Amino acid sequence: MGGSVGATTDELFRGLSQSDNQASAQADLHYTYAQWYGGVLAEEVRRGEDLSVRAEAIAYLGYQRRLGDDWSAGLALRHYDYPGNPNRTRYDYDEFAATLGWRERVSVNIIASPDTYAFDYQGHYGSGAAYCYELALREPLPLGLAANAGVGYYDLRREIGSGYGYWSAGLERQWRGWDFDLRYVGTDSAARYRFRDEAANRVVAGAFWSF
Repeated sequence: MGGSVGATTDELFRGLSQSDNQASAQADLHYTYAQWYGGVLAEEVRRGEDLSVRAEAIAYLGYQRRLGDDWSAGLALRHYDYPGNPNRTRYDYDEFAATLGWRERVSVNIIASPDTYAFDYQGHYGSGAAYCYELALREPLPLGLAANAGVGYYDLRREIGSGYGYWSAGLERQWRGWDFDLRYVGTDSAARYRFRDEAANRVVAGAFWSF
């Protein structure tokens, strides 16, 4: 059994702010057995017309396996829930993810959902299948630092008629059970056109304590 608690200056999900560009507290509790793992992540979000603080709970179950000395693969199922939100049944959705990793430095993620709901500020909205494709890079550095970078594309054509791209680059530092993270996150013009300030390029910092 393990977990973490901490906060980030902005809760970003695939390049978009879910906390109205404000800070978000987060907590995770998980259990690992052999190649299996599962847990629950809770975080503060601001979704809906009133943008009041509410909780997002993510229950997850996964399987990770080594494929020799350099490669690994994993499968995960996630359920996103919004307890207390008046639009809970609209926002709730599920995702299935497949991951291929190389030496814990490179990972490719393919994510699919059958029932994602999304809306933009151009008046488009809907619920249906959504797909996400991500490439993440991590390079260990001296002094306990690590450089992280990633790029992704979120396909929401069935919900709002368009997908968008996003990327990030930053540094991570682990110290005595703490994990400090500083990133610059950006999105493409399609995201900024459809999601306005939620898709603005920004610097995000986070600090988490693991136990």
